[in-house]
Amino acid sequence: MNAPVDITNVQLETERLVLRPWRERDLEDFFAYASVDGVGQMAGWTPHQSREESREILGHFIAGKHTFALELKENGRVIGSLGLEAREETPGILSELQGREIGYVLSKDYWGRGLMPEAVKAVIDYCFRELDFDFLTCGHFDWNRQSRRVIEKCGFRYLSDETCETRYGTTEITKLYIRYNPLRTTAPFDAAGVQLKTERLLLRPIGEGDWEDLRKIASEPEIADMGGCPRFKTEEEMRKFLDKHVRDNETLALVLKQTGQMVGTFSVQARPWEKYPIDPTLRGREFGFDLNKAYWGRGLMPEALKAVTAYCLDTLGYDFVTCGHFLRNARSARVIEKCGFSYLFEMEHEMPTGVTEQIRTYIMYKERQHV
Repeated sequence: MNAPVDITNVQLETERLVLRPWRERDLEDFFAYASVDGVGQMAGWTPHQSREESREILGHFIAGKHTFALELKENGRVIGSLGLEAREETPGILSELQGREIGYVLSKDYWGRGLMPEAVKAVIDYCFRELDFDFLTCGHFDWNRQSRRVIEKCGFRYLSDETCETRYGTTEITKLYIRYNPLRTTAPFDAAGVQLKTERLLLRPIGEGDWEDLRKIASEPEIADMGGCPRFKTEEEMRKFLDKHVRDNETLALVLKQTGQMVGTFSVQARPWEKYPIDPTLRGREFGFDLNKAYWGRGLMPEALKAVTAYCLDTLGYDFVTCGHFLRNARSARVIEKCGFSYLFEMEHEMPTGVTEQIRTYIMYKERQHV
Protein backbone atom coordinates (compact mmCIF):
# COMPACT_ATOMS: atom_id res chain seq x y z
CA MET A 1 0.00 0.00 0.00
CA ASN A 2 1.35 3.43 -0.91
CA ALA A 3 1.98 5.57 2.16
CA PRO A 4 0.94 9.25 2.07
CA VAL A 5 3.78 11.73 1.43
CA ASP A 6 3.95 15.53 1.36
CA ILE A 7 7.43 17.10 1.51
CA THR A 8 6.18 20.70 1.07
CA ASN A 9 7.85 21.94 4.27
CA VAL A 10 10.54 19.28 4.59
CA GLN A 11 14.27 19.93 4.46
CA LEU A 12 16.88 17.24 5.16
CA GLU A 13 20.61 17.84 5.50
CA THR A 14 23.59 15.54 5.13
CA GLU A 15 27.28 16.34 5.29
CA ARG A 16 27.34 17.65 1.71
CA LEU A 17 23.71 17.97 0.61
CA VAL A 18 20.44 19.73 1.30
CA LEU A 19 17.36 17.74 0.27
CA ARG A 20 14.37 20.04 -0.22
CA PRO A 21 11.29 20.56 -2.42
CA TRP A 22 11.85 21.69 -6.00
CA ARG A 23 11.39 25.37 -6.93
CA GLU A 24 10.71 27.02 -10.26
CA ARG A 25 14.09 28.78 -10.13
CA ASP A 26 15.79 25.34 -10.23
CA LEU A 27 14.99 25.07 -13.95
CA GLU A 28 18.49 25.86 -15.27
CA ASP A 29 20.20 23.41 -12.93
CA PHE A 30 17.62 20.74 -13.78
CA PHE A 31 18.01 21.16 -17.52
CA ALA A 32 21.81 21.25 -17.18
CA TYR A 33 22.02 17.66 -15.89
CA ALA A 34 18.82 16.19 -17.37
CA SER A 35 19.90 17.09 -20.93
CA VAL A 36 23.19 15.15 -20.68
CA ASP A 37 23.29 11.85 -22.55
CA GLY A 38 23.58 8.82 -20.26
CA VAL A 39 21.87 10.33 -17.22
CA GLY A 40 18.16 9.78 -17.85
CA GLN A 41 18.70 6.39 -19.47
CA MET A 42 19.77 5.04 -16.06
CA ALA A 43 16.20 5.68 -14.87
CA GLY A 44 14.35 4.83 -18.10
CA TRP A 45 13.93 8.24 -19.76
CA THR A 46 15.69 10.04 -22.60
CA PRO A 47 17.75 13.24 -22.22
CA HIS A 48 15.68 16.41 -22.16
CA GLN A 49 15.65 18.15 -25.53
CA SER A 50 14.60 21.63 -24.34
CA ARG A 51 14.06 23.80 -21.30
CA GLU A 52 10.33 23.59 -21.96
CA GLU A 53 10.47 19.82 -21.50
CA SER A 54 12.37 20.30 -18.24
CA ARG A 55 9.93 23.01 -17.15
CA GLU A 56 6.96 20.66 -17.62
CA ILE A 57 8.58 17.87 -15.58
CA LEU A 58 9.70 20.36 -12.93
CA GLY A 59 6.06 21.39 -12.60
CA HIS A 60 5.13 17.75 -11.93
CA PHE A 61 7.83 17.54 -9.24
CA ILE A 62 6.48 20.65 -7.50
CA ALA A 63 2.82 19.62 -7.76
CA GLY A 64 3.47 16.00 -6.76
CA LYS A 65 5.09 16.96 -3.42
CA HIS A 66 7.06 13.72 -3.18
CA THR A 67 10.34 14.49 -5.01
CA PHE A 68 13.39 16.06 -3.37
CA ALA A 69 15.86 18.33 -5.15
CA LEU A 70 19.46 17.50 -4.20
CA GLU A 71 21.26 20.77 -3.56
CA LEU A 72 25.03 20.69 -3.17
CA LYS A 73 26.06 22.73 -0.14
CA GLU A 74 29.39 23.85 -1.57
CA ASN A 75 27.86 25.80 -4.45
CA GLY A 76 24.06 25.79 -4.01
CA ARG A 77 23.49 23.97 -7.32
CA VAL A 78 20.80 21.35 -7.75
CA ILE A 79 22.57 18.23 -9.01
CA GLY A 80 19.88 15.55 -8.87
CA SER A 81 16.51 14.36 -7.68
CA LEU A 82 15.19 11.72 -5.30
CA GLY A 83 11.52 10.76 -5.41
CA LEU A 84 9.30 8.70 -3.14
CA GLU A 85 7.28 7.08 -5.88
CA ALA A 86 3.95 5.24 -5.75
CA ARG A 87 3.96 1.71 -7.12
CA GLU A 88 1.44 -1.03 -7.77
CA GLU A 89 0.99 -3.88 -5.29
CA THR A 90 4.10 -6.05 -5.37
CA PRO A 91 4.25 -9.83 -4.85
CA GLY A 92 6.28 -10.58 -1.74
CA ILE A 93 5.11 -7.46 0.15
CA LEU A 94 2.08 -7.81 2.43
CA SER A 95 -0.75 -5.59 1.18
CA GLU A 96 -1.43 -4.10 4.64
CA LEU A 97 2.10 -2.67 4.88
CA GLN A 98 2.64 0.97 3.86
CA GLY A 99 5.65 2.25 1.94
CA ARG A 100 6.99 3.80 -1.25
CA GLU A 101 9.70 3.27 -3.85
CA ILE A 102 12.84 5.39 -3.96
CA GLY A 103 13.90 6.60 -7.40
CA TYR A 104 16.87 8.86 -8.02
CA VAL A 105 18.98 10.59 -10.65
CA LEU A 106 22.34 12.34 -10.25
CA SER A 107 24.24 14.74 -12.49
CA LYS A 108 26.95 12.93 -14.41
CA ASP A 109 29.49 15.48 -13.15
CA TYR A 110 29.08 14.11 -9.62
CA TRP A 111 29.10 10.36 -10.17
CA GLY A 112 31.51 8.32 -8.07
CA ARG A 113 31.64 10.67 -5.05
CA GLY A 114 29.27 8.79 -2.74
CA LEU A 115 26.65 11.54 -2.86
CA MET A 116 23.68 9.36 -3.75
CA PRO A 117 24.15 6.86 -0.90
CA GLU A 118 24.40 9.90 1.38
CA ALA A 119 21.05 11.20 0.10
CA VAL A 120 19.30 7.83 0.11
CA LYS A 121 20.32 7.09 3.70
CA ALA A 122 18.93 10.45 4.82
CA VAL A 123 15.59 9.76 3.14
CA ILE A 124 15.45 6.23 4.58
CA ASP A 125 15.93 7.68 8.06
CA TYR A 126 13.25 10.31 7.43
CA CYS A 127 10.73 7.79 6.10
CA PHE A 128 11.26 5.31 8.91
CA ARG A 129 11.60 7.70 11.86
CA GLU A 130 9.33 10.58 10.87
CA LEU A 131 6.78 9.06 8.49
CA ASP A 132 6.68 5.61 10.12
CA PHE A 133 6.82 3.71 6.82
CA ASP A 134 6.79 -0.08 7.06
CA PHE A 135 9.14 -0.47 4.09
CA LEU A 136 10.91 1.14 1.16
CA THR A 137 11.76 -0.43 -2.18
CA CYS A 138 14.38 0.53 -4.73
CA GLY A 139 15.34 -0.94 -8.09
CA HIS A 140 17.86 -0.80 -10.91
CA PHE A 141 18.10 -2.04 -14.45
CA ASP A 142 20.04 -5.30 -14.59
CA TRP A 143 23.00 -3.58 -16.29
CA ASN A 144 23.14 -0.55 -13.99
CA ARG A 145 25.97 -1.44 -11.65
CA GLN A 146 26.22 2.07 -10.21
CA SER A 147 22.67 2.00 -8.89
CA ARG A 148 23.15 -1.52 -7.62
CA ARG A 149 26.10 -0.37 -5.51
CA VAL A 150 24.05 2.52 -4.09
CA ILE A 151 21.20 0.19 -3.17
CA GLU A 152 23.46 -2.38 -1.52
CA LYS A 153 25.35 0.29 0.45
CA CYS A 154 22.03 1.51 1.83
CA GLY A 155 21.02 -1.84 3.33
CA PHE A 156 18.38 -3.03 0.86
CA ARG A 157 18.06 -6.74 0.12
CA TYR A 158 17.03 -8.36 -3.15
CA LEU A 159 13.32 -9.11 -3.52
CA SER A 160 12.53 -10.04 -7.15
CA ASP A 161 13.04 -9.39 -10.86
CA GLU A 162 10.55 -7.31 -12.82
CA THR A 163 10.23 -6.15 -16.43
CA CYS A 164 10.04 -2.44 -17.24
CA GLU A 165 9.07 -0.63 -20.43
CA THR A 166 11.32 2.43 -20.76
CA ARG A 167 10.33 5.75 -22.33
CA TYR A 168 12.83 5.15 -25.10
CA GLY A 169 11.16 1.91 -26.24
CA THR A 170 13.19 -0.87 -24.63
CA THR A 171 12.15 -3.61 -22.24
CA GLU A 172 14.52 -3.92 -19.29
CA ILE A 173 14.91 -6.41 -16.46
CA THR A 174 14.71 -4.51 -13.18
CA LYS A 175 16.18 -5.86 -9.96
CA LEU A 176 13.87 -4.86 -7.11
CA TYR A 177 15.13 -4.56 -3.53
CA ILE A 178 13.38 -3.90 -0.23
CA ARG A 179 14.24 -2.55 3.19
CA TYR A 180 11.84 -2.94 6.10
CA ASN A 181 11.62 -0.45 8.95
CA PRO A 182 13.61 -1.98 11.83
CA LEU A 183 11.95 0.41 14.27
CA ARG A 184 8.61 -1.30 13.61
CA THR A 185 10.06 -4.77 14.24
CA THR A 186 11.94 -3.96 17.45
CA ALA A 187 9.76 -4.54 20.51
CA PRO A 188 10.17 -2.28 23.57
CA PHE A 189 12.32 -3.41 26.50
CA ASP A 190 12.98 -1.73 29.85
CA ALA A 191 15.68 -3.50 31.86
CA ALA A 192 15.08 -1.15 34.79
CA GLY A 193 11.72 -2.77 35.46
CA VAL A 194 12.82 -6.44 35.32
CA GLN A 195 13.22 -8.81 38.30
CA LEU A 196 13.21 -12.50 37.32
CA LYS A 197 13.94 -15.49 39.53
CA THR A 198 14.95 -19.02 38.61
CA GLU A 199 15.97 -21.92 40.83
CA ARG A 200 19.50 -20.55 41.29
CA LEU A 201 19.51 -17.09 39.74
CA LEU A 202 18.17 -13.59 40.15
CA LEU A 203 18.05 -11.55 36.94
CA ARG A 204 17.95 -7.81 37.62
CA PRO A 205 19.13 -4.55 35.99
CA ILE A 206 22.90 -4.17 35.81
CA GLY A 207 24.23 -1.29 37.90
CA GLU A 208 27.26 0.60 39.14
CA GLY A 209 27.73 -1.82 42.03
CA ASP A 210 28.46 -4.62 39.55
CA TRP A 211 31.79 -3.09 38.47
CA GLU A 212 34.14 -5.67 39.97
CA ASP A 213 32.12 -8.70 38.89
CA LEU A 214 31.72 -7.32 35.40
CA ARG A 215 35.44 -6.65 35.17
CA LYS A 216 36.19 -10.32 35.92
CA ILE A 217 33.91 -11.39 33.08
CA ALA A 218 34.94 -8.84 30.46
CA SER A 219 38.68 -9.21 31.11
CA GLU A 220 38.66 -12.95 30.40
CA PRO A 221 40.20 -13.35 26.88
CA GLU A 222 38.12 -16.38 25.88
CA ILE A 223 34.86 -14.66 26.85
CA ALA A 224 35.81 -11.50 24.95
CA ASP A 225 36.77 -13.59 21.92
CA MET A 226 33.52 -15.57 21.86
CA GLY A 227 31.51 -12.38 22.25
CA GLY A 228 33.40 -10.45 19.58
CA CYS A 229 34.41 -7.75 22.09
CA PRO A 230 37.73 -5.92 22.15
CA ARG A 231 40.07 -6.72 25.04
CA PHE A 232 40.13 -3.81 27.46
CA LYS A 233 43.58 -2.35 28.06
CA THR A 234 42.64 0.09 30.82
CA GLU A 235 40.07 0.43 33.56
CA GLU A 236 38.82 3.54 31.78
CA GLU A 237 37.87 1.44 28.75
CA MET A 238 36.16 -1.02 31.06
CA ARG A 239 34.27 1.79 32.76
CA LYS A 240 32.96 3.03 29.40
CA PHE A 241 31.80 -0.51 28.69
CA LEU A 242 29.84 -0.65 31.96
CA ASP A 243 28.42 2.83 31.43
CA LYS A 244 27.09 1.80 28.01
CA HIS A 245 25.37 -1.26 29.49
CA VAL A 246 23.62 0.95 32.04
CA ARG A 247 22.77 3.69 29.53
CA ASP A 248 21.31 1.30 26.92
CA ASN A 249 18.91 -0.09 29.54
CA GLU A 250 18.77 -3.49 27.84
CA THR A 251 21.18 -5.60 29.93
CA LEU A 252 20.41 -7.72 32.98
CA ALA A 253 22.84 -9.01 35.61
CA LEU A 254 22.81 -12.74 36.40
CA VAL A 255 23.19 -13.01 40.17
CA LEU A 256 23.66 -16.22 42.16
CA LYS A 257 20.97 -16.37 44.85
CA GLN A 258 23.23 -18.31 47.19
CA THR A 259 26.12 -15.82 47.24
CA GLY A 260 24.77 -12.59 45.73
CA GLN A 261 27.63 -12.56 43.21
CA MET A 262 26.99 -11.34 39.67
CA VAL A 263 28.25 -14.14 37.43
CA GLY A 264 27.03 -13.05 33.99
CA THR A 265 25.16 -10.60 31.79
CA PHE A 266 22.10 -11.05 29.60
CA SER A 267 21.16 -8.44 26.97
CA VAL A 268 17.84 -8.06 25.14
CA GLN A 269 18.95 -6.19 22.05
CA ALA A 270 17.55 -4.31 19.07
CA ARG A 271 18.94 -5.66 15.80
CA PRO A 272 19.08 -4.64 12.09
CA TRP A 273 15.90 -6.59 11.37
CA GLU A 274 15.82 -5.69 7.68
CA LYS A 275 18.62 -8.24 7.23
CA TYR A 276 16.69 -11.04 8.96
CA PRO A 277 14.24 -13.35 7.11
CA ILE A 278 11.41 -12.52 9.53
CA ASP A 279 7.86 -11.35 8.78
CA PRO A 280 8.14 -7.53 9.20
CA THR A 281 4.74 -7.34 10.86
CA LEU A 282 6.11 -9.23 13.88
CA ARG A 283 8.00 -7.66 16.78
CA GLY A 284 10.82 -9.02 18.91
CA ARG A 285 14.42 -8.71 20.11
CA GLU A 286 17.68 -10.64 20.13
CA PHE A 287 19.46 -12.14 23.14
CA GLY A 288 23.16 -11.93 23.92
CA PHE A 289 24.83 -13.37 27.02
CA ASP A 290 28.15 -13.88 28.84
CA LEU A 291 29.03 -15.99 31.87
CA ASN A 292 31.99 -15.91 34.26
CA LYS A 293 34.28 -18.76 33.14
CA ALA A 294 34.40 -20.17 36.66
CA TYR A 295 30.71 -21.07 36.30
CA TRP A 296 30.77 -22.72 32.90
CA GLY A 297 29.27 -26.21 32.64
CA ARG A 298 26.74 -25.83 35.47
CA GLY A 299 23.63 -25.20 33.33
CA LEU A 300 23.21 -21.63 34.56
CA MET A 301 22.90 -20.00 31.14
CA PRO A 302 20.13 -22.31 29.85
CA GLU A 303 18.31 -21.54 33.11
CA ALA A 304 18.61 -17.80 32.44
CA LEU A 305 17.75 -18.10 28.73
CA LYS A 306 14.55 -20.02 29.46
CA ALA A 307 13.45 -17.45 32.02
CA VAL A 308 14.05 -14.42 29.79
CA THR A 309 12.46 -16.17 26.80
CA ALA A 310 9.30 -16.86 28.81
CA TYR A 311 9.24 -13.28 30.11
CA CYS A 312 9.56 -11.74 26.62
CA LEU A 313 7.09 -14.04 24.87
CA ASP A 314 4.50 -14.48 27.62
CA THR A 315 4.67 -11.37 29.81
CA LEU A 316 5.78 -8.75 27.28
CA GLY A 317 3.89 -10.36 24.39
CA TYR A 318 6.74 -10.45 21.86
CA ASP A 319 6.06 -12.32 18.65
CA PHE A 320 9.57 -13.78 18.57
CA VAL A 321 13.02 -13.74 20.11
CA THR A 322 16.28 -14.62 18.39
CA CYS A 323 19.67 -15.78 19.61
CA GLY A 324 22.93 -16.39 17.74
CA HIS A 325 26.50 -17.62 18.04
CA PHE A 326 29.76 -17.68 16.09
CA LEU A 327 30.03 -20.94 14.16
CA ARG A 328 33.08 -21.84 16.28
CA ASN A 329 31.26 -21.24 19.58
CA ALA A 330 30.04 -24.74 20.44
CA ARG A 331 29.13 -23.82 24.02
CA SER A 332 26.63 -21.14 23.03
CA ALA A 333 25.24 -23.45 20.34
CA ARG A 334 24.44 -26.09 22.98
CA VAL A 335 22.77 -23.52 25.25
CA ILE A 336 20.53 -22.24 22.45
CA GLU A 337 19.59 -25.71 21.21
CA LYS A 338 18.81 -26.92 24.76
CA CYS A 339 16.26 -24.13 25.06
CA GLY A 340 14.28 -25.17 21.99
CA PHE A 341 15.22 -22.46 19.50
CA SER A 342 14.99 -23.29 15.77
CA TYR A 343 17.60 -22.45 13.11
CA LEU A 344 16.81 -19.23 11.20
CA PHE A 345 19.78 -18.25 9.00
CA GLU A 346 23.48 -17.38 8.85
CA MET A 347 25.15 -14.10 7.96
CA GLU A 348 28.49 -12.35 8.20
CA HIS A 349 28.86 -9.62 10.80
CA GLU A 350 31.72 -7.19 11.37
CA MET A 351 32.61 -7.14 15.06
CA PRO A 352 33.89 -4.11 17.05
CA THR A 353 37.32 -5.72 16.83
CA GLY A 354 37.23 -5.30 13.03
CA VAL A 355 37.06 -9.06 12.42
CA THR A 356 34.24 -10.47 10.30
CA GLU A 357 32.52 -13.50 11.79
CA GLN A 358 29.89 -15.88 10.45
CA ILE A 359 26.96 -15.91 12.88
CA ARG A 360 24.32 -18.62 13.05
CA THR A 361 20.99 -17.25 14.29
CA TYR A 362 18.08 -19.13 15.84
CA ILE A 363 14.51 -18.04 16.55
CA MET A 364 11.61 -18.88 18.83
CA TYR A 365 8.13 -17.67 17.94
CA LYS A 366 5.44 -17.11 20.54
CA GLU A 367 3.21 -19.86 19.20
CA ARG A 368 6.12 -22.33 19.30
CA GLN A 369 7.23 -21.44 22.85
CA HIS A 370 7.89 -24.58 24.91
CA VAL A 371 10.23 -23.40 27.64
